[in-house]
Amino acid sequence: MAIPKTALDFVHCLRKSELLPEEVVHRCELELQTLGIHDAAKIASVYVKRKLLTAYQAKLILSGRYRGFYIGPYVIREEIGKGGMGAVYLAEHTGLRRQVALKVLLADKMHVPGVVDRFLREARAAASLDHPNIVRVFDIVMQGQTYWIVMEYVDGMTIDRLLQLHHKFPVTVAVRYAAQIAAGLQHAADLRMIHRDIKPANIMVNKQGHIKILDMGLARHCDAQDHLTGRLDRGAILGTADYISPEQAIQGPNVDIRSDLYSLGATLFVMLTGRPPFLGGTMQKLMQHQQTPAPRLTEIDPTLPQELAEIVARLLAKRPEDRYPSPNALIADFAPWLSSNSKLTADFPTSTLPANSDRETLIGQAENSTNRLPRTTT
Repeated sequence: MAIPKTALDFVHCLRKSELLPEEVVHRCELELQTLGIHDAAKIASVYVKRKLLTAYQAKLILSGRYRGFYIGPYVIREEIGKGGMGAVYLAEHTGLRRQVALKVLLADKMHVPGVVDRFLREARAAASLDHPNIVRVFDIVMQGQTYWIVMEYVDGMTIDRLLQLHHKFPVTVAVRYAAQIAAGLQHAADLRMIHRDIKPANIMVNKQGHIKILDMGLARHCDAQDHLTGRLDRGAILGTADYISPEQAIQGPNVDIRSDLYSLGATLFVMLTGRPPFLGGTMQKLMQHQQTPAPRLTEIDPTLPQELAEIVARLLAKRPEDRYPSPNALIADFAPWLSSNSKLTADFPTSTLPANSDRETLIGQAENSTNRLPRTTT
């Protein structure tokens, strides 16, 4: 459809999208002449201000799009992320009014060998987990030739984003976050599952301070029967250079939960110091993970507790057998920095989460003369 230029063009495109009940669209349409609104962008801003549409929906309609807002029983509200394999959208179940995150596999990735298998494996791996510190998966939806994963929506920020804003965290905050990550990893380990890409970008902190582990796309079972992983992973180094364990970097055959603990150690290192354990290019980092002892926390910041430096050093040991044997063992050593009467998923001060003021404003504020448009929401 052509790009809407007039207010009536916009309303016509909106009607075809079926985002609003017909009676609401009709009532708005009748008011246009009375209010003297003729510009498509202006009427779009009114719909956004009245919360009849989201900024994302209005932007797409202004571009002439009216299809693709519904995925099964879900209506797409906003785009909240995009990666190499797909995009993530905030959506709402039209019947239950429950907000979810929808992850879609990008169309140009559908024909890459093994990609669909990996995408579906992410959904199945995550769906088998049920823990407050791991993002839950509710459903897989196939629409046409497109796959969607329906996941728990987390209203917050990744640790990676928080570090960009604050550089590093206070000791008690960093340890509490790390303990919650460990709690989620212990649940996965109990099901003989490992994540293989623990890093700040894959850890969300919601507005109550709860940790949620994201992205089970590299997850695998520790069992020899996991033939799919071997087939998909052959010849590829999976993980992230700043946080990858030595054995995972060389595609070791016996990677287990201690590899995730190494990555958690590197993540905790960043949370406490504001920098990863090793610096340099990708290959330099991979070599240092293999051969170079990680610097001690107190070498970078002498004010950090010696006992915590020992814990991180053990997490970052080169040999898996020199690390903690389980996430639970690590949590036990975190006890001095954890409140004895609080749970690992207890609320933390929201001051650690800045307001999400950097969300892009796609549509401008409406003029005062448009305030008589209906406030009905769908």
